[in-house]
Amino acid sequence: MTALLILAGCGGGSSASSGYGSGVVGGGGGGGSGSGGGSSPAAVTVDFGTADQVIRGFGGSTAFLGALTAPQAKALFSPADGLGLSILRVRIDPSGSAGNQWVTSQWTDELTNAQQAEADNPNALVFASPWTPPVAWKTSSTSQPYYSGSPACPHAGLCGGYLDPAHYADYASYLEDFVQYFQSNGITLYGISMQNEPDYSAAAGQNYESCSWTPAQMDTWVANDASTLTTKLIMPESYGFNPAQAEPTLNDPNAVGKVAIVAGHLYGSQPSYYTQAENLGKDVWMTEHYLTPAAGAGSQPDMADALSAAEEIHNSMVTGQYNAYVWWWVWNDPNDNVNYGLIDSSTANPQPTFYGDALGQFSRFIQPGYHRYNATANPSSNVYVSAYAGSNHYVIVAINAGSAALNQTFNLQNATVTSMTPWQTTSAGGLQQQSAVTVSGGSFTYSLPAQSITTFVQ
Repeated sequence: MTALLILAGCGGGSSASSGYGSGVVGGGGGGGSGSGGGSSPAAVTVDFGTADQVIRGFGGSTAFLGALTAPQAKALFSPADGLGLSILRVRIDPSGSAGNQWVTSQWTDELTNAQQAEADNPNALVFASPWTPPVAWKTSSTSQPYYSGSPACPHAGLCGGYLDPAHYADYASYLEDFVQYFQSNGITLYGISMQNEPDYSAAAGQNYESCSWTPAQMDTWVANDASTLTTKLIMPESYGFNPAQAEPTLNDPNAVGKVAIVAGHLYGSQPSYYTQAENLGKDVWMTEHYLTPAAGAGSQPDMADALSAAEEIHNSMVTGQYNAYVWWWVWNDPNDNVNYGLIDSSTANPQPTFYGDALGQFSRFIQPGYHRYNATANPSSNVYVSAYAGSNHYVIVAINAGSAALNQTFNLQNATVTSMTPWQTTSAGGLQQQSAVTVSGGSFTYSLPAQSITTFVQ
């Protein structure tokens, strides 16, 4: 059985370039059993006999970014030559007219992105989110107004407002049209969302595509119209993963069976366990979040930013027990002067950012269908551990939030492992292959460099 372990350390960052490694490099501050310096925290026990949630994957979104170039898609989705992303979130462009006469040319960029993702990673899952229904079906009220601030909305009725209940059935058919458009072009959508951030109202000041839904409105639509869909329904994609947004639907016997995935975003919130959704057997996905570089949105992320992202992913898997983690934009759009993408703005020779490296330490080695397994979650201060297995692979992810090297011991139960090859991200570079380490009697000790993320592979 092949084994992988991922470890991360946190501390001060560096502005050194990130990038994919190739070839074996020296210890780099890490070391095999009994090697290296640093303190020795309590041993980690990992039990590969006790499975927790299934992992659907890790990914990002191409919403509003247009079509990826072939080099960009490879850098993002290839498990061999890129970050190995296994989930793509696409946007449903609202362009079109009533009567199902949709301007499908507005959907071709995202179709191309989906086709490239699946070509580069055959295990990739694709799901779609709408930011707004077609404008012709929307209206507004005092409690659910259109956005009227400055800067102005790009198109009247596009920002804010709500879906007229008279068009609930039309909207279901519209979403199914998108499903069928992708299907007819070789892409089977894994799922479709009914609305992006229904609780982020026009009053909050967004001047982009959006639509407000109350929890009761979502329940009504799901109960009466969601059966039109032939793929998994995802909802509610709340801005701050607010459970109240889904509760009426999950409490409604006429609606709850039509929901496959309860999803949310982490803006202004932290990962937490969604008891009701879990008790109902629903998948729980984190479908959008990003972190701004500590030095500011216009700055490049550094190793400290990468470690912040790695810890959030860890908390999403362990505390929230989410089945999927999906970052926001996959690449840095040079028109927006923001640097929270997973790869840089190059279209011909894209390189991963430190955010990409952090996610890549998970996504490149943990594919859809793996399960999380029981592990000592917090063996000592600033150290956090999670474990995964599937498809003849073992994976252990540990985060050291301190700034000093650590001699960390791992005791593996219900697994036979003899040696591992580490892959490592530090301020000097991302996903760099290291020299192999020996595992003896189900145990090994490895000196983790300060401020590092390490993935061990047998």
